Amino acid sequence: MISKAKMQESIQEIYKLYIQRNVIKAFTLESISSIFEIGNEVFQRHNGEELDRLKNRPQSKAPDIMDDEPFSLERTLEIYERFSEKHTEISPELIQNIFEMNSRLAWKAYRKRYDDYIINIYKDFPSDEYINYLAAIVFYDLHNFDMALHCINISLSFNPSSANYTHIKSLCLMQRGELETARTYLYQSLFLVELRQSVPPRREQNKEMYPNYPIEFHTSSELIRSDLKKIEKTEMVFVNDFMPLFE
Repeated sequence: MISKAKMQESIQEIYKLYIQRNVIKAFTLESISSIFEIGNEVFQRHNGEELDRLKNRPQSKAPDIMDDEPFSLERTLEIYERFSEKHTEISPELIQNIFEMNSRLAWKAYRKRYDDYIINIYKDFPSDEYINYLAAIVFYDLHNFDMALHCINISLSFNPSSANYTHIKSLCLMQRGELETARTYLYQSLFLVELRQSVPPRREQNKEMYPNYPIEFHTSSELIRSDLKKIEKTEMVFVNDFMPLFE
């Protein structure tokens, strides 16, 4: 994770190099490509350890966020259309905006590829707790709570001491309106977290299928207590606002 100060330093360096190498400061489609090229150069010069880590990441059949294509015409057009009305010349502010937007677009594209990948493979690995755990998160984010519950139940059958799994199950049950059962699993999660008896998700069986950049869920006592309060609030609303309508 690059610090804010380091990021600002890099932006200033990219801007300085851009001015040195380009006679015209006008904001154009070509200028975006030039900014990406210089940014890649600056990143490589200042982040040798990070580059080594990326090169040595495990081989995987899953999509990789590092496969992103910032130089594509579609990406360049989207960025240009977003900022062309406000900016006519290259500036440090614009360069920062370009990189921030590119990061958001890269993540959005990766998340689509990632979700499709997980949904396509999870059925082929019914005994892999980690893949089903990842599938539960994808289905939950897509509001398919029945499938999320199905997948997290598989993970729980192999690892019933995971606070992450029990918390995800409680969230699925809450969305299905099964508040009392959800509360039970929230208390189980809290017990596992506070007594430090939680077993983290296990990546064991099919490592070549596991993504290097998984979307995971990380529980905590604060999150669990917050969800317990949500259940209490929902029940109070039902008792105070809806029950009188039936009396």
